[in-house]
Formats: sequence, C-alpha cells, structure tokens
Amino acid sequence: MRTVRILSISLLAMLLAATLLADSATRLKTDTEKTFFNEVIQACQSATAGIKTTWEEDSRSGDKNDDRITEDSEKYPLVHYFNISWADNAKIQEARTRSDTELAALAPKLQARVASTDTTAFEELANKMGKAAEAGDMVEVARLQKEAEVMAKQMEEGSKSFNQEVESIVEKNLPHDVNLTVRIAINKFYESFNKEPQTGKLSDGTSFYRVEDSRNNSGTWIEGTTFIFLGNEWKAGKDNDISIMQHPEHVEKPSASVRSIVVSVEADGKRALDALNSMNLSALKALIK
Repeated sequence: MRTVRILSISLLAMLLAATLLADSATRLKTDTEKTFFNEVIQACQSATAGIKTTWEEDSRSGDKNDDRITEDSEKYPLVHYFNISWADNAKIQEARTRSDTELAALAPKLQARVASTDTTAFEELANKMGKAAEAGDMVEVARLQKEAEVMAKQMEEGSKSFNQEVESIVEKNLPHDVNLTVRIAINKFYESFNKEPQTGKLSDGTSFYRVEDSRNNSGTWIEGTTFIFLGNEWKAGKDNDISIMQHPEHVEKPSASVRSIVVSVEADGKRALDALNSMNLSALKALIK
C-alpha cells in the first residue's frame, strides 16, 4: 500500500510539473538580460573559487546562462540561484559499508518474518476489489478499500519493531560532517529561520546568522546552516513567532539589477564559517546597485 501511495504521489508531481511547464511561456532573453546573468554567474564563480576543501565536488548548478526566460520576467527583479556542494565520499562509503554489514546480519530475521506473514487474506481481499470494480460496484470497492487499509495497517504494525531496528542501524552509522553546500540566491528578499539564529561576524566584519538544526534528512545528516545577507536594507523581524530577515524589493529599479543577495552554507558550524571566510564576497557585493 505504501509503495502504491508513493508511486501515485510521484505521478501526480510529474503531471503537475508538466502542466506548469506547459503553462509557463518563454521568450528569448534580451541583450541586457544576457549581460545581467553573465555578470551574476561570473561573480558567483569568483566568490566560491577560493573555498578550500579536500572533498570531491558533488554537484553544481546555476553556472549556465540559458537563451530563454519566462515571459513577463522584465516586470520583476531577475532572480538567479547558484549552488555548489562537496562531499567526503571516502567517509560516506566507510559508513555505508558498516551499515550494510550490520543490515546483512538481519537478513535471516527478515526472511523469518516474511515467511511467517500470512498474506492470503490480503490477496483474497484484493481479488474481491478487482471483481467489484469490474462489476462497476464502486460502493463495494470503497468498503473493501477501507477494509484493506485496516489490514495493511495491521501488517505494518507487525513489522514496526523490525523497521525500527533497521532505522536505528542506519542512523547510528550515518556520518556527520561529510557535506558542504554553498547556495547563492540573487534578488532574494525574504528568509525565515526554523530556529532562533545565533549571530556573529566574519573576518571582514560581515554579520552571519547560524541556525543549528542538525537532523537526519532522508539518509543524509544535515549539520545546520549559516547565512549572510548582502544588501543595504536587510532588517530582522518576526512573522508570527518565526524569526525572519527581510529586504525591500525596490520595484522602481530596472529588473536587470541586483538589490539583495542571500548566501547560505549548509555544513558543520566551523566548516561553514571557514568556507564563508575564504569566499570572495567582494565579487558579490559589487553586484548590488
């Protein structure tokens, strides 16, 4: 049931994405827009070129200037996102090997659990649902669907302890401080923090905001995020109970102009600070008009 649900959600997401793309008309960029994005991309590359790490580069995006842009883009501040990440692949592989070894030891227990699970009743129920659907009896299909959900929940409860044991092994072996991701958002005017940030200064005096929200995110340990806000009018505030940073959009300025920049570094606190201090932030600050 869970697999079917995941597949359904994935299919829905794909259809929605296709619809949005179909509805988003594009046009060729003007010379001014091409120049804007070339300058922004060059500044982002220059800003991150000095980051020192022995880790392998894992991914990079936002380093290409496409020929087309969404229609009506000239009515708003042009936005660009540049991302680059590195990973300690050797440490990640070591942790994965340890985890696989411990999980392999659980194989006999898993086989015994599968062998002891009687799926006959569930299969019979599925057959009944199929026959009811063929007969067009949707009331009966709905009734059997509810019965199937109850049965599936019971089967899931039966495997909960085993699943918890698997998750415990995976999380225990999950490596920390193995990823570094730098994100640069051009003309971003709002940022919210899921926890109250700690503040400090970079070596050049630029203020930074650190959010410690370490957590397991789908098999990758997120250490926390350090932010810096470039622009002349950033202000701290509250959105209900959430701490935020906000900058005016200055809609009167040309769309192809940079008003504000958010740089975020997702990494261990010291590693994030070292990365920011090694960045050429002047290249980004020079973009702001």
